Amino acid sequence: MKVAAHLLQAANLLLHPGCAFCGLPRLPGYPLCEACHADLPWLPVEYNPTIAGCTASLSAFAYHPPINNLLLGIKFGKNLRELAVMGELTAVGILSQLPTVPDAILPVPLHTARLHIRGFNQALELARPLAKQLAIPLLTDTITRHKATQAQTELDSNQRQHNLHQAFRVQKPIRHQHIAIFDDVITTGSTARELASLLLAHGVQQVDIWSCARSILRQKHEAGAQIDYH
Repeated sequence: MKVAAHLLQAANLLLHPGCAFCGLPRLPGYPLCEACHADLPWLPVEYNPTIAGCTASLSAFAYHPPINNLLLGIKFGKNLRELAVMGELTAVGILSQLPTVPDAILPVPLHTARLHIRGFNQALELARPLAKQLAIPLLTDTITRHKATQAQTELDSNQRQHNLHQAFRVQKPIRHQHIAIFDDVITTGSTARELASLLLAHGVQQVDIWSCARSILRQKHEAGAQIDYH
C-alpha cells in the first residue's frame, strides 16, 4: 500500500508539477504560482534606458533578489533546471513589452576557455525560449569572443570598456538587418555597446539589447506595474 501511495504521489507530481520556487500549485502552463510570480522584481519598459548604439533596451527583471541569487547560482552551480525556468520567465518579461520582432538573436559569446570551464553559455541558454517563441534564429557562431577578457564584475565602468575593446570578431557574413543582442545581466552596458558597434559596422541596420536582468536602483522599479502572465 505504501509503495502504491508513493507511486501515485510521484505520478501526480509529474502530471501536475508544483511551483518551481515554492512547490505549491502553479498557474496553468506557467512555472510559478501566483504569489511567487507577483514577488519577482519585474522591470517595466520605462526603466530600461536605451544604450548607445542600440535602438531598444529590454530587461525582464531588476537585478535584485531572488533573481540575482538565482542567476549566480545557475552560473556557478550549473543548476540546469533553474536555468530552464529562468529562460521561461525571461521570455515572459521580454515578450510582454516587445515593440517589434528582430530577425535574429545574438547571445553574448563566451571565450572558449571560459565556456570550457563553465560548460555552457548562460546567455545562450536563457535566450532559447525567446528564439523558439518568436521563431527566429539564434546566432551562435556568427561572432566569437577571441579575447579572454577579465570578468566585468571585477572592473569599474572605464575599465570595462577598455577590457572589451576588440574582444569580439565577426566570423561569418551577417545577413540580418535587425538583431537583438542578449545578455544575462546588463550593468554598465559596455558589452552591448561593443557588440552593437561591431554589428552596425558590418551593415546591421537596427540593434536592440535584451537581458534577463538589469542593475537598477531599487526604488525605481518597486512602484512599477506587475506584468500580466496571461
